[in-house]
Amino acid sequence: MKTSMTILAALAISANAFAPSSTHIANKSFTSPSTSTSTSLSMAKYNTMDEILAKFPDDKPILINFYDAATEADIKSDIVRAKNLLAERCTVVSIKQQDYPEIAKLWDADTKSPSMILFKDGNPVTRLYEETFYLDIVAKIGKYCRAPGEEHKEIKK
Repeated sequence: MKTSMTILAALAISANAFAPSSTHIANKSFTSPSTSTSTSLSMAKYNTMDEILAKFPDDKPILINFYDAATEADIKSDIVRAKNLLAERCTVVSIKQQDYPEIAKLWDADTKSPSMILFKDGNPVTRLYEETFYLDIVAKIGKYCRAPGEEHKEIKK
C-alpha cells in the first residue's frame, strides 16, 4: 500500500512537470484546469514574454524552460526534480518551443533544448542551454534566487 501511494505521488508530480508549481498555485487564487481559466500556458496563446511573465507572481524569480517536443521524454524527470528543489526560490514554467516559436526565436531559445531563462523583476538574469541534469540546474539557477543578503558573490582570485 505504501509503495502504491509513492508511485501515485510520483506520477502526479511528473504529470505536472511542465506546469507552474503547486506552491505557486496554492499562493494565488487560480482556478483548477477543469474550469475555463488555468495557469497552463498551453490553454492560451501569448504574443510576448511579458504576457507570459504577467501570469506569475512578482515575489519570486521565474525560470522559463523552453524545450523541444523531441527531448521532452528525456528531460522531464530532471525538470520535475529541479522544479521541486527550486519551488521555494523560483517559479519554474516549461514551454514547448513548437507552441511559441516566435517567442522562442526572439529569446534565442529555439535551437537548443532545453533553453532556460531566469527572469527577476521582469528582466533576464541568466540563461542555461542544454543543461539537463537537475542538480546542475539547481546549482546554476539557485545562486540567483537567494533571499536579500544571501545573494551569490563571486570569489575573485
